[in-house]
Amino acid sequence: MSSIRSKRCSLFLIKIGLTILFWSVLPAFGVALVSCHPLTSQEAELKKRQQIEASLTLLENKNNLIPLDRLDTLRIAALSVGSEKVTEFQHMLANYMKVDFFNLPANLGSAELETLKSKLNGFNLIIAGIHQGSTSPEYLTLINYLNQEKNSIVTCFHKTDKLANLKGKPAGLIMAFDNDSLTQSLSAQLIFGGIGAKGKLPESIGETYPKGAGISIEKSVRLKYTLPEEVGISSANLNGAIDSIVNNALDKKAFPGCNVLVAKDGKVIFRKAYGYHTFEKQHPTQLDDLYDLASVTKISGGLPGVLKLYDEGKMVLDKPVADYFPDWKNRLFHRSDKSDVMVRELYAHQSGLVPFIGLYKQTIENGKPSPKWYTAIPDKKHPLGVAPGMYLDKKFLKIVNREIRKTPLKTRGKYVYSDLPLVITPQIVEHISGTDFNQYLESNFYRPLGANELTYLPLQKFSRERIAPTELDDYYRFQLIQGTVHDESAAVLGGISGNAGLFGSANDLGKLMQMYLQMGTYGGKQYVSEATMKEFTRVQFPQANNRRGLIFDKPSLKLDSLKPADAYPCPEVSPESFGHSGFTGTFVWMDPKCGLMYVFLSNRVYPTRNNSLISDLNVRTEILSAIYKQIRLKD
Repeated sequence: MSSIRSKRCSLFLIKIGLTILFWSVLPAFGVALVSCHPLTSQEAELKKRQQIEASLTLLENKNNLIPLDRLDTLRIAALSVGSEKVTEFQHMLANYMKVDFFNLPANLGSAELETLKSKLNGFNLIIAGIHQGSTSPEYLTLINYLNQEKNSIVTCFHKTDKLANLKGKPAGLIMAFDNDSLTQSLSAQLIFGGIGAKGKLPESIGETYPKGAGISIEKSVRLKYTLPEEVGISSANLNGAIDSIVNNALDKKAFPGCNVLVAKDGKVIFRKAYGYHTFEKQHPTQLDDLYDLASVTKISGGLPGVLKLYDEGKMVLDKPVADYFPDWKNRLFHRSDKSDVMVRELYAHQSGLVPFIGLYKQTIENGKPSPKWYTAIPDKKHPLGVAPGMYLDKKFLKIVNREIRKTPLKTRGKYVYSDLPLVITPQIVEHISGTDFNQYLESNFYRPLGANELTYLPLQKFSRERIAPTELDDYYRFQLIQGTVHDESAAVLGGISGNAGLFGSANDLGKLMQMYLQMGTYGGKQYVSEATMKEFTRVQFPQANNRRGLIFDKPSLKLDSLKPADAYPCPEVSPESFGHSGFTGTFVWMDPKCGLMYVFLSNRVYPTRNNSLISDLNVRTEILSAIYKQIRLKD
């Protein structure tokens, strides 16, 4: 009997021991189960991206050339050696600024090499991607030429032990090790500062580059192109939400096509082109298409000049506009009721100016453009390009100023949105700066940002096929408007105005918007001070029930107390956010509180401006709302 009890006791103790052991190892087992959970394809790609990014090794960086600075001073040739088709490396370089592509076989002939050298003479920086090694004398001569004769950055997409034997060293040298498209993309981003550098050589390259060599760059300075997962957002959810809204709008013919770009915390997490240039579906939209920005020009064309002049103390917000625009001064035989309108009033849309004036109508006779005003070929007297084959007499500029000055102020002290403050802005900028308005913007903003695809008069730089058409004009210009400004007030000014006239791609417009979001800084350069940005992006006259900042649009006042349907642009925005919309179907919005930058470009006025479906469906703001929802899911 005692033997049986002893056995039972032993079994009981064994059970207790096993139970304790089970519960002691279960947490670790549970962690193992979690860690073995298969990654989604997007999570796996993100992990791969992070591994590649960590491996990119910067071996040479003379005078801190990388990340590239002073983009306005650079003319870049992007060589891909060993790939006769345009590579992902070249495509990604072109996202940051205009570069010229050269694609070469690995085994160059001597004649090809000499021709190439001749073509490279006009460039002051060569960025060469070496996609395939070669032992040919011409190949080695090319690399030595880049090292010794040209300011160059060389990126090796293959393992090599020949670097130690070359003559001289390039100004920049990156070891990327692999030639896949993701490695190429990230290498290009490293050169422009979309990512930093932290890789170390896993093994020595001769005696020149020992194991462990590698120069570190801590911070990124420009937009990074990556996956939503990098900022904690699901690609599937974000893509699905935006696709659903846009495809519904396309099905209902709200517009023929569009471009959408979204960045979070300085990282582009969504970039897509939808649809076609027209409803005839002959020309699919592309990521680098240019769109007529319409009133988004107000904050991307008119605003930058004003920002800089204010930042430099050359413009005072609480001084009369007439101090900077003499046409508004009241004097004998030159009457003006606008001599005491302040700059702050003007740019917050409560100066009393009427919304717009149909200026172009004064040039119409019997329903057609009058030969009194227009010629088919430009000359000194008729330099103002209204559309191809239509050039306006420059004397009309005086009529524009006279009409604006003589039209009475009717609503001063109340918020009434008007185009006219930005119509006169180029003259204000030119008066203060002494510089041509377009040149002022190009030299101080667009070129330093690397935003070549942000431009007035786009047909002077780009083919017509790159530009989305706007309207089939049957009331003024009687032709398809494509590459000349849609807005009539900007048209009579020759296409260069502060209220409209700017064209841009979503990518390059995004660079300017990101600079605004970062309170005046982009690419390591301070364009305007943080204090200036905060002044222009704050509500100026809330006591007058005016939601506007200075030129910037702002959310509805008292957002928290409004019904969701009444909240502009959508209920989720923060009071710190700002942006602008455009008549042609454009929209941008930035929110410093959550690091969001959003660009939407379309040509909803094709073939006619009477199509209001984009507004009826709230397409632009529904997308914005969907983006916020994904951000909040993350949080």
